[in-house]
Amino acid sequence: MKYSINVSFPKANSTPINVHYKITKEGNLKTITCKVASSESIPGWLELTKFELVGLKSEDSYDLLFQIKKYEKNLDTVLFMDKVFERIINTQDRATIQ
Repeated sequence: MKYSINVSFPKANSTPINVHYKITKEGNLKTITCKVASSESIPGWLELTKFELVGLKSEDSYDLLFQIKKYEKNLDTVLFMDKVFERIINTQDRATIQ
């Protein structure tokens, strides 16, 4: 994977979870392929260690596309994936501006 971020979840002071990711763009779609870095520090509530997030560009930002399969997981896992998407998109936006 090309990039890496730390995401504290469910609380801002939770132990950060390191996520490796890569981004591919095709037209107005941005696909983010993610993998949790270490199996040693995976919380019990996290049901996935590999997942994909797809964003659709609308105006100047990307919106996460609804994926019914994603919602078959527990709520903490779904909210974690949403947080990962938000952090990555915000990180990419800042990198583009600079």
